[in-house]
Amino acid sequence: MTLLLLCCSWLISGTVFSQNLITGAVRGHVTDTSTTKLPIEGVRVVLVNADGSETVAETDNNGAFEMVGLAHGRYLLGCYKDGYWDVVGKQVTVVAGGNHDVSLRTAEHAETGAVRGNVVNPSTTQLPIEGVRVVLVAANGLETEGETASNGEFRIVGLVPGRYLLSIYKAGYEDRTGKPVTVIAGGEHYVPLKTIKAEPPWLLLICLGVAVVLIVGIAIVVGLRDRPSD
Repeated sequence: MTLLLLCCSWLISGTVFSQNLITGAVRGHVTDTSTTKLPIEGVRVVLVNADGSETVAETDNNGAFEMVGLAHGRYLLGCYKDGYWDVVGKQVTVVAGGNHDVSLRTAEHAETGAVRGNVVNPSTTQLPIEGVRVVLVAANGLETEGETASNGEFRIVGLVPGRYLLSIYKAGYEDRTGKPVTVIAGGEHYVPLKTIKAEPPWLLLICLGVAVVLIVGIAIVVGLRDRPSD
């Protein structure tokens, strides 16, 4: 009997171990946007896979949540709580046998505002640009950052009301800096942004070289033409 129980226990633990090897987990915390990062309890955390299926968890009194048994792949993560700003579209990649740690921050509507928008490339029929770093700088110099998702959209919440300067950065693209944005309590400011691919330095050098050659050539031709004949 003891041997049978040991075998059953071994089979069950082996099954769980195998399951952990072929699936992954997402763990994390939800905190407010204050400098102390206070945990928020009772936040509904939703993970959506490519076919639209949802996995849902809720934060505990430490603001922690956990989702296990997730198939390998890319997901979109969001969090929701009445009276707080929604946080949506955060990209998460689950690896078989791995744990993905993620931190989410939100704030109450009544006390803060939000900025959202999208970044596109106007030279390619308004195609969205993923992975653009979005930086908001407050009057006191404090920076708050976000990043565009695959659809080119971004959303930064929990902002203290006031005036900000918004800038965007991505390697291989031209920077856009210093766009004024005003945030009001309970409001959401929408900002559409555009940028284009930066010209590689070697191309600029070639153009400069060609321009120099043309200028020198023209100067030589003009000099020969104006030279008095013998």
